This record gives sequence, structure tokens and C-alpha cells, in this order.
Amino acid sequence: MTNSKYILAVFIFFNGTLFAQQESIDFEPDIKALNELGVQIIGNKSDEEKAIVNKDYTAILKALIAKEGSFEYNFKSLKTISVLKAHDLKVYNWALPLGDGTYTYFAFLQIKKSKTQFDIVSLTDKSDQVKSPENKILTAKNWYGALYHKLIYNKKIGQNYYTLLGWDGNNNLSNKKIIDVINISGNGIIKFGAPIFKTEKRTKRRVIFEYTKDAIMSLKYYPKTEKIVFNQLEPISSKLKGVYEYYAPTLKYFDAFTVEKGKWVIEKNTEITNEKSIKDEIWKDPKN
Repeated sequence: MTNSKYILAVFIFFNGTLFAQQESIDFEPDIKALNELGVQIIGNKSDEEKAIVNKDYTAILKALIAKEGSFEYNFKSLKTISVLKAHDLKVYNWALPLGDGTYTYFAFLQIKKSKTQFDIVSLTDKSDQVKSPENKILTAKNWYGALYHKLIYNKKIGQNYYTLLGWDGNNNLSNKKIIDVINISGNGIIKFGAPIFKTEKRTKRRVIFEYTKDAIMSLKYYPKTEKIVFNQLEPISSKLKGVYEYYAPTLKYFDAFTVEKGKWVIEKNTEITNEKSIKDEIWKDPKN
């Protein structure tokens, strides 16, 4: 390599490194502030104090993700929040635990429009007001809130569809696991829920599992087989059938949703012996 080419290569390397460092420095102060506020949101005993801190958290996060380069940036140092990315969608999602054992959930959707442009959409948790949620099409303003741990983009489901796996610390008696879907149309309209979950009895727009607070239910996506695998649930006593706070996951039997003709179709007693682990990518109770 000639001296001129060597100097040029060194110049490009160090300038590229400097640029990366400048990007990191640009994000880190806000990340530090968010981490400190996130601990306060979880640790404060007063719901009123949590709400006040959460307003500051929301404002700082929105300003942070509005910055150029944020869609591609890996926010791995950002704690007490779920940051998920797939294809042209990034989800920033966190929970506010309340004194009565319930939760309010918050989220921003960051939707990529081009290499340098993206939209930011705020979600409003109205899950306590949604009746028959498995049948409803919802919007960003009446979102069925949850804490998501997996974002799935599979073109076989549809070019504009993203499937979400989530957790809801429902109340003092039960938790929920949720499979939902976001449809982002070309003109930017966002809808949650779609008639793509085909079960034995009917087709649902989202799937909700409720089970006792004392148990842990597995809900995991296996990309190689394109299956969403989960425990079967059953009541701890035959007398408690239909009382879901007394349902628990079986340790032996699993069902799955598999992709067929643009839908997630139920597969009973699915075979999982070839999978390395059924251990769930689980979000623990944010209060613990």
C-alpha cells in the first residue's frame, strides 16, 4: 500500500471511529437519565410519585428517539424498558406498577419510512376498558397494553403485519400472556388485532392466556420452525374450570401457532423435542 493510500485508510478509520463515539456520547446522557428515572418508577411506593416521574421519563424518551440515528442505535444499556426491533418497526415499551397490584403500560412505536425518516407513535393503554378483547380491532389510542418480549416479522403473515408476544401482570391473583398483532398500512394507519389467529373453535384477533400468579407460563417463538409455542393451561381443580386465576401451565404438554396461508393456525400437542429449550424469554414482575 502506498503512503497516500495508507494515510487515507487511517483517516477514514479514525473519522469513522470518532463519528461512532460522537453518536454514543450524544445518546448516553439521556440513557443515564432514563435509567435513573426507571428505577424510581419501579421503586417509589406512591402511585402519584410514580406518575410524576413517568411524565419526565416519557418526555426524555420521546426526545431521545426523535434524534437522527436512533432507529439504528442499539439501546442495550437502557434498563427497565423493552426495546424490540424487526424490519421497519421498533418498539419502546415499559410498565408502571401500581399499588393495587395492577399495571399501566406505555409504549412508543418508531416506524421507519426511509433511511433518514421515521414516524413516532405513542400508545395509550386502555385495556381495562376493552370488553371481549380477543374480538376487537384497536388503535394506538385504545391499545390493549402489555409488556412485550418478542417482536416477530414474518412475510407469510403479511407485508404490513408484526406479531407481538407479551406479558401482563393482570392483578394480585393472575397474570396474562398475550399474542397480538400490529397492522401498519402504507398511509400510516395503525391497527392492533387482526382475524389471523385460527383456533379449534374460532378465529381470534388476539390471543390472551390467563393463569395463576404463582405460576410461570412459557410463550416463545422459534424462528426455524416458525412456531409460537406455549404451555397448555388447565385448572388446578376440575371444580374451578373457567376461573382462570386458578389455571396453571402443564409442564408436559405444549400447543403452538404455526404459519399457514397467512394466518397463525393452532397446532395441538406440538412436537418440541428438536428445540434446544422451552425456557421462556420472560419479563419478570417489574416490582421484583
